[in-house]
Amino acid sequence: MGYELQDDEVAIIIRPRDYEEDWSGDVAINLVSSKDSPVPIVVMAQVINIATMMSAFLDIASDNPDLYDLVEEHRNYLLGFDPQEEKDDDGEELEVIRNGNVYTLSKWSKTEGNA
Repeated sequence: MGYELQDDEVAIIIRPRDYEEDWSGDVAINLVSSKDSPVPIVVMAQVINIATMMSAFLDIASDNPDLYDLVEEHRNYLLGFDPQEEKDDDGEELEVIRNGNVYTLSKWSKTEGNA
């Protein structure tokens, strides 16, 4: 399933790099926007500024683990995710299981495993 970018949108595309063997976590980040955007250039410049700031986060966070932890904690809060709930009764981590294009979600997702 694809997504068709609307004329007033900017998308951040994240693609894993060199993932065939022992992926190191490197990603390629690209920004995409419409050539025929109806958004005024001043507004679009600010939207692109926001997108580039978001994409720069990983570079800064790799040198500042406290910043990464702070953002991760806030992300977990926004998602309603409690890392302690990610473990089952035996203390083992729960995981997302993929079978073809079917994903079985763990209980910490917003769908509580029913998507």
